[in-house]
Amino acid sequence: MTRYPLLSLLLIFTLLWGVYVWLIPPFEGPDGPQHWAYVVWLVEERTFPPQGAAAWQTNVQQEAGQPPLYYLLAAIPAALWGVDNPPAHFQPNPYFPSAAPGTVPDNKMVAVYEGARPLTGGWLSLAGARGISLLAGWLTIVFTFALAREIWPEKPRLAVTAAALVAFTPQVLFLSSVVSNDMLAAALSTATSWQLARLIRQGTTGPRLLGLGVLWGLAALSKSNALLLGVPIGLAVGGWRLVVDGWPLAAGDWRRYGRESLLWGGWIALGFGLVAGWWYGRVWWLYGSPLGTEVHCYAPWAYCDIPLERHNPLAQWGEVVDSTWAAFGWGNIKFPGWVYGLGWLWLAAAAFGLGRSIWPYTPISTRVPSIHGRSAKRERGRPFLLFLLLIALLVQGVALEGWMRQVTAPHGRLLFPALGATAVLLVTGWYAWHPRLAMVAWGPALFLTLAAPWLLLYPAYFPSRPLAQEQVLAEQPPIGWHYGDFVQLLTLTPQSRSVRAGETLRLQSCWQTGVPTDGLYAVAYQLVGAENRVVTRRQSYPDLGRRLTSQWLPGQVYCETMGVAVPPDLAQTGVYQIELLWLDEQGERLPAYGADGPPLTTTFAGMVRLQAESTVIGDAAADQPTITLAQYTLPDTWIIGQTQAMTLTWQLNQPVTTDYTVFIHFRTADGQNSFAGDGPPLAGWYPTSWWLPGELVPDRHEITPADLAPGLYQLVVGWYDPLTGTRLGDEIQLGEIIVRR
Repeated sequence: MTRYPLLSLLLIFTLLWGVYVWLIPPFEGPDGPQHWAYVVWLVEERTFPPQGAAAWQTNVQQEAGQPPLYYLLAAIPAALWGVDNPPAHFQPNPYFPSAAPGTVPDNKMVAVYEGARPLTGGWLSLAGARGISLLAGWLTIVFTFALAREIWPEKPRLAVTAAALVAFTPQVLFLSSVVSNDMLAAALSTATSWQLARLIRQGTTGPRLLGLGVLWGLAALSKSNALLLGVPIGLAVGGWRLVVDGWPLAAGDWRRYGRESLLWGGWIALGFGLVAGWWYGRVWWLYGSPLGTEVHCYAPWAYCDIPLERHNPLAQWGEVVDSTWAAFGWGNIKFPGWVYGLGWLWLAAAAFGLGRSIWPYTPISTRVPSIHGRSAKRERGRPFLLFLLLIALLVQGVALEGWMRQVTAPHGRLLFPALGATAVLLVTGWYAWHPRLAMVAWGPALFLTLAAPWLLLYPAYFPSRPLAQEQVLAEQPPIGWHYGDFVQLLTLTPQSRSVRAGETLRLQSCWQTGVPTDGLYAVAYQLVGAENRVVTRRQSYPDLGRRLTSQWLPGQVYCETMGVAVPPDLAQTGVYQIELLWLDEQGERLPAYGADGPPLTTTFAGMVRLQAESTVIGDAAADQPTITLAQYTLPDTWIIGQTQAMTLTWQLNQPVTTDYTVFIHFRTADGQNSFAGDGPPLAGWYPTSWWLPGELVPDRHEITPADLAPGLYQLVVGWYDPLTGTRLGDEIQLGEIIVRR
């Protein structure tokens, strides 16, 4: 009996679905706000949203080109329970998306959620839309099981395995938990493939062919890429007789073969047209194209007219395969790369075994009633059925490749009309490789499905836990700055002392909340260099977008680690100040106050060394002075009262902990210093204690000689400790210079 394992799968799937729905906020599925806006449009406008450029004047945007079946179903609970009480409308997160890797929980939410979400009104309607996705997930599992039974009627365990593979694939469970039409398209497309296999196995009758057309039409009414199922259907209608009777046909069979194929195709087309013909005819009539794909060409991620803009197709296909297994949120929450690498090995084993299953062809004899009710002994083979499933997957892949030449869309869910077919093909391949492998093939998928909520989803969507103040201040005293009266800065700790251009600096800050506030304030981190130039900036709602200030409880302590990208074209290596700001909802700075009360004019809370790409790190010479002059450039003639520049390129040979000052002396022939242009290197923005051994540091000084008599002077440079006056090493004579008026 396979009924009970299937029911068990559905039960486990539903329990896991409950966990995923609890962890995943309503709009965090791919294009979730636009999918929900489609439902709201149907309820409020009682018509379909416009397509083309007009769609971008609505909240539906690119989803206006989608066929309407999922949205019509979701509109039923929305019409019953409403969409406005409480408002279940999209409130965008202005700091989404971040550039953080998929494993880092940094601003992964496309929306912000203030207050509770009780299951009433619009929130209940949203839950109803997610419930339809659950129903679609159930149907996908059931029809995958049924499809596998048609392929392997004598091996029911393979059917259970194929169904389990679908049920426990993390991406399937995720898409069954959000507002999306992808799972409904997968369910109805799998049902279509099952009906096609059933026809081949059990024979063709008018009602069965009509039913195939109806299922195909429902799939195409869910998502337009289900239209591609017409390719394996056409191959079956046009080529099955050749498989049954063998090639070549007898001369007298060609006419009967042609009539039979046309009749079969007619029944299928009738069923399809009755269900989906009105929609594609309407779109063609109103917008000049039956598919409605032109609406995507107005999207920022489209390059419909400039296909050469597409970059790295192989990387895109790697993302397609990875996201077929697991890519949560908007594809920005993922497992580490090695997990997907193991998945590729799993796929390779299945592909090798599948090749052995399809070739060579081995026919199976059955007695099947013909379309006219007659019975005949026919040869039909499992390899042909597997071939049709493979074609169903391949045409989806070819179509996706064409689509990715027009828009940025490396999404595995776009292959989901072939989801059931893919599961059967994989299980077949694993079984051909080794029967026991097929029995446990779903195990890794289940492991990832169980791990994802705690490793990925909870960290991405739930605020970090408050900490004890003693825990935060165990190793350093508090900074104690106050921003307004709602938050106090306790500590700021750069995770790295030095970061290269193009890398990410991670900053950990710890805060203590003050009085409650209704404002949605954002925290900003700036890196400030010479002449107070801001070289990079990163801002976000606190706790990496997971904790809104309007929901703060007073007296809590929490820490966050923010990633700040260092520009790849950073002009100058140096020590940069880390400035912390709080911004109101209009982007204005909030006043900051010191620990003892006075207002702060700057909020520099730390320092970090940023290394430009042009920085040269040579070999340190331990037998040389601590700092040596590698080269220099200076004018031969100096004009009294005029500012001129000289550049001294230093090399550090031994680490130092003191911040030394450069002295620059104009010395007369009798050894008297007539002018001094002392100053720290790089105007104080790169103290020597931060230099790296072997590093060449170009140090530009602007000198304005004054109160000098014209004449010849010796130019002498060197180093000293500004606190003690003690010199570092010997002075360096650069030669004679001319000073004139």
